[in-house]
Amino acid sequence: MDTSERHQRMTLENYLGAYFQKNQGVRLGETTVISHKVHGNDPKSPGEIRIYTNTDAGQYYLKNPEGDIVLHMDVFHEPACLDPVYVARRVWQGIDKYFVQLRNENRSLFTQEKTKELSKMMVQNIVIRTSGGSGTVSELSNRKLEQHDKTGKPETHVHLLLSIAPKYYDSIVFIADAVEQAILKHGFEIRRVERILHCEKDSEPSPGFGIGFGLPGFNIPEALKHRRHQNRLQIIMNLASAFGSIEDAARFLESLTTTGNIFLGSFAKKHTDGGLKQTLLDLSNVNIVQKKRFAFVLTEEGQELRSFIRGHQKELEAQVRKSIRRYQIVRHNYRTYRNSELKSRKSHLTDHKKVLNSTDHSWLTDIAIAETVVSASARSFLEGRPRMTVTKKDFKIFGKKSFAPIDTCISIDCSGSMVGEKIKAVSYLAEHFLLTSKEKVGVLSFQEMNAKVVVPFTKSYQKLQDGLRSIQPEGLTPLAKGIVESIKLIKMKRARNPLLVLITDGIPNFPLWTMDAQDDALKAAKMIAENKIRFVCIGVIPNETFMKQLAAAGRGNLYIVDELNKNSLLDVLTREWEQYKYRK
Repeated sequence: MDTSERHQRMTLENYLGAYFQKNQGVRLGETTVISHKVHGNDPKSPGEIRIYTNTDAGQYYLKNPEGDIVLHMDVFHEPACLDPVYVARRVWQGIDKYFVQLRNENRSLFTQEKTKELSKMMVQNIVIRTSGGSGTVSELSNRKLEQHDKTGKPETHVHLLLSIAPKYYDSIVFIADAVEQAILKHGFEIRRVERILHCEKDSEPSPGFGIGFGLPGFNIPEALKHRRHQNRLQIIMNLASAFGSIEDAARFLESLTTTGNIFLGSFAKKHTDGGLKQTLLDLSNVNIVQKKRFAFVLTEEGQELRSFIRGHQKELEAQVRKSIRRYQIVRHNYRTYRNSELKSRKSHLTDHKKVLNSTDHSWLTDIAIAETVVSASARSFLEGRPRMTVTKKDFKIFGKKSFAPIDTCISIDCSGSMVGEKIKAVSYLAEHFLLTSKEKVGVLSFQEMNAKVVVPFTKSYQKLQDGLRSIQPEGLTPLAKGIVESIKLIKMKRARNPLLVLITDGIPNFPLWTMDAQDDALKAAKMIAENKIRFVCIGVIPNETFMKQLAAAGRGNLYIVDELNKNSLLDVLTREWEQYKYRK
């Protein structure tokens, strides 16, 4: 641990104690408020937190007879339904990390057994509540991830009650960070606390000393440098999310020149004009861009950011890939109509980690030579033979393992209605599947009057990104053509256990063989069933009637979601992929 972090943790107990003695709350970092009192925010002013100085949190929430025993901590985020089990597990990991650092600092006081005991005791004394449920960290961590209430009302903060000794107040930093990371992994944004107001319950608030109080040590040079670096990384990751990749984020910044924003049109085409304006506004608010008379231009800080991206592009791209792999899927409600009975065909390979005794029926498999020699040597020695001999019973063989490789073809409706968040969600889906599986992913787009292969079946993340970058939604929906070309791609590349995923927010409006676009699409869907391809449709509520007909014609499974976003798409396709891969 560096000097600045050690100083920050050692002084936190003193800082918190001083404010708590005055019945005041403290803001930790940007998103967290902590005190012994009850606090909350007004929906009309979400960034303004009120500390009710005459209402003890332990007495109010837990009915404790004594006051100033329980710490009340809220970590604020955008309205969302969070899984309390996942949050609790992240908190437990943060507490374990805290005690490991204590042991590294003073091994004589904190042995490995002692830190495990302290960690176990602490998680029993921390209560977490989200819209999905509540319980102690210990209780929640032992539940399954899918047991939370999916229909709960979205909350704006994670609520924690902590009963910990003042000498362990420095653990709060680790707990707050763990909760923030859990929120971000769910795919939601954390929200900044603008200011703290102190008041008695049912009375007008008045400012107190806790307004905007940051973590101790944040004003020393090392901490300020670290904080600036983290803010820069957050901006870069947000840009990569908005434009699809680090490369596109860099190109976007390079298009902001004093000679005019002549290349911004290509970004607006893919991300909608309104979305692009919002991105420019957000960058203006953090002093990355500045509005001149004729164009947006980079500020000095923006130029530094652009140079940083180009100088560290490989590392940043690796960070994006890591984030995509670790994305925590949020379960959604949807309607499903199932028509498919297809099962995957398994392949059998030699398992070099599994060694078995040979039998009369196993001589055609691979022999484990090293293990056979060891067995023969041991037997020869025990029998007192002068040299090693090999008999039939000495032979060892490798076992077999089976797996079902699934090559996924994602066929995307790239008509004009898919512009913006929808097409970004589909691109994220393709990236997630390629990075989290060992199989190939192919992408085909259909729009205007034709369909084209954007990404042939590949395991290369770079090829996938290059292909996705070329997509620009516009025009009509030639669904029949998209289905026919998808089948051709699957057959030409001899895809293994092919899974065809059709994603659309509309109905076909451009025909292929006749003058009836919908009838042509249904005829094309029948070709999917004839070629024994596992078929999945993902559509939205307004088009449910036609999509049911399409799925039935292709003997596929239909999922109707509220909207096409990355959470709903990942949830649906992950479930379908697992059912296909592991169904016996």
